[in-house]
Amino acid sequence: MNKNKLESALYYQSMGLSIIPTGADKKPLIAWKQYQDKCATREEINQWWTEWPNANPALVTGKVSGVIALDLDKKHNRTSKEFSLPITACAKSGNGGEHFFFRYPKNELVKSGSAIDGEGVDSRGDGGYILLAPSVNENGGEYKWVVSPDSIDDLAEMPEWFLDLTKDDHEDKKWLSGKDGVDEGKRNDTAISMAGKILSSTDHRLWEDLGWDQLQIWNEKNLKPITESELRNTWESAKKYQDANKKTTKKLSQADVLLENILNRKDVVLFHDEQGNGHIALDIEGHREVRLCKSKAIKNWLSHEIYRTQNKAPGGEVLNSILGVLEGKARFEGQEIKLENRIAWLKDNLLYDLTDKDWQAVEINEDGWKKVNNPPILFKRYPHHKAQVEPSNDGEVRLFLKYINVVNPEHNLLLLVFLISCFIPGFPHVMLVIFGAQGSSKSTLAKLIRQVIDPSLIDVASFPRHHGELIQALAHHHFLFFDNVSHINEDQSDILCKAITGGGHIKRELYENDEDIIYNFMRCIGINGINLVTTRPDLLERSLLLEMERIDPENRKTEKELNDNFQKDLPKILGGAFDVVSQAMKIRPTIKLDMYPRMADWTIWGCAIAEALGSTKEEFLKAYENNINKQTEMLVNENIVATAIITFMESKDEHEATPTDLLRQLSNHASFIDIDTREKYWPKASNALSRRLNELSTPLKQMGLLVKISTNGTERKINIKRIQDSNKQSDDTDDTFLKGKEGDFFNQESIF
Repeated sequence: MNKNKLESALYYQSMGLSIIPTGADKKPLIAWKQYQDKCATREEINQWWTEWPNANPALVTGKVSGVIALDLDKKHNRTSKEFSLPITACAKSGNGGEHFFFRYPKNELVKSGSAIDGEGVDSRGDGGYILLAPSVNENGGEYKWVVSPDSIDDLAEMPEWFLDLTKDDHEDKKWLSGKDGVDEGKRNDTAISMAGKILSSTDHRLWEDLGWDQLQIWNEKNLKPITESELRNTWESAKKYQDANKKTTKKLSQADVLLENILNRKDVVLFHDEQGNGHIALDIEGHREVRLCKSKAIKNWLSHEIYRTQNKAPGGEVLNSILGVLEGKARFEGQEIKLENRIAWLKDNLLYDLTDKDWQAVEINEDGWKKVNNPPILFKRYPHHKAQVEPSNDGEVRLFLKYINVVNPEHNLLLLVFLISCFIPGFPHVMLVIFGAQGSSKSTLAKLIRQVIDPSLIDVASFPRHHGELIQALAHHHFLFFDNVSHINEDQSDILCKAITGGGHIKRELYENDEDIIYNFMRCIGINGINLVTTRPDLLERSLLLEMERIDPENRKTEKELNDNFQKDLPKILGGAFDVVSQAMKIRPTIKLDMYPRMADWTIWGCAIAEALGSTKEEFLKAYENNINKQTEMLVNENIVATAIITFMESKDEHEATPTDLLRQLSNHASFIDIDTREKYWPKASNALSRRLNELSTPLKQMGLLVKISTNGTERKINIKRIQDSNKQSDDTDDTFLKGKEGDFFNQESIF
């Protein structure tokens, strides 16, 4: 089923529109006359798109939907440039034509009509329909919104000239048929029509001197004239109606004037990001800001501009009309610019967004770092972002260590390397996993790291339950720390792995040109919990483990005392981090390794950062080797399948069985060592066991067990063999110690 079209149809229906299914030939797939008087239900729409999954959604125009459409055909070279059109919802048809949508007028009957102003100008009103995005015609042409209906508060009123074109030429206009006077029964209606005609065709300044006299002259032609007081009431009511129309026109011209001023400004750049979201970059109070076209900040700026230039407060219709046009131009006419979150490469320079009110950034290269004004268009900002402190030129990043509960020198080095590596984007970073007893200040450490790297109103986040929420949370932060996590399921683990090494993620959006939101990012991530929660090998091998001990009561400090002191040192810590990044950029090309672990690039950068900190690459590699060994130890202790295999092989040098037989044997063995085989991670079928063994092959080899899965004819066999030295290769083992180019990722158990 084509969910894009179905979801769009349901969304349009939720807006109170009458929607029907049509084929690519634009012909309705149902008997649709009844839907000219009533809207289809959600159940009917679901039923239609179940039967016709690729049906196009079409809007039944007219009174039932409250919408009139103007259809300009490109084939006849008819475009909107010929007409005076207010800002309203508009779209491109599959053939490149233009569709404009207006409110159904009160007290008027507007029928559909073709060639209402020559070939190529059609109206879609009562008795008509028109295709909506994401419809596709027979030639594959797509219907797309230019200004979508959800980007404006309401549709514009029909222009008077358009309303006149939709009226039948043979219609007996009251003012025209009664220009020579009427009988008593028709005079009031005709007086209203005549007054409206006189006012609309007369200059406002001549309404009283000329218009009122003309209405009185007409009144004298009636068989029985209307009394002067009654005629005057009709005249005044007609004037109020005309004034209201002029105010609407004034609002629209107010929008047009401001739009023209904005689009003619040299400092204004309209563009869209890689997800298709419209942005505007412009100078405000001496610095450049980059904002979403629909953002509250741009809406406030527009309000200020209208008041500043026109000395008038704008209405909501004006603001939303302008925002809709800016969004449309940015999306369909502006260039695509990839926006980064907090940190970005620009050739050989790093830029770090301070997210302050002046939109300043820090530029880092091999020669040092400096603060810059008006950086290039590189960054996107989210409401959660907090301004970073002013970095100090006399920095010292090691001041960070006095605020944390880590005493192991190796862990201190690894923690500083991780902290500084997060200022360097463009390669996979290990995930920092902090675990330990209650009262070991895990959350405090997480918050302090967050303040240094990516300050936010959300210091630490709860782990989202739903996949879409997890993807969005990761997309909106450069560095995100998940606090107090107790469990990560297999799907969540896969999302975290892709976020670490880089990959695309899809999040469904209910309605936005009926397209998916596609995220593609690489993130720095931290996580903490009382127990180790990353028991899946693929995520664990991308991790850096840090176990913390409970703080003695006599060594505890209040959170306020710690935060106050940390804020005083933060400028030096940040400046010191930039100093180390600059030195590491210079050292990085000199780092050469014979072998690479799973996180190859992080290891190379880690060596460069360690040397920039005053340590050696050997000290870093040894510390990282010990951490990798710790991962294997923790995995064996925490992973129920690994535990079952190791204990099962304790008295065996070699064991071979089919996957089905081995699963049965392991399940029986698990019951003797108190492993609950009802847990989700325990394989329930032989193919699942094969997957688990593939995941565990590297840590099992480190523990002295070589696992091979082979096929002999039609029968699959799993062979588990004890090896004397897991770090030595024999002729019958896989070549897991592969050498390769920098940047390649190898599934190796060790680099040592």
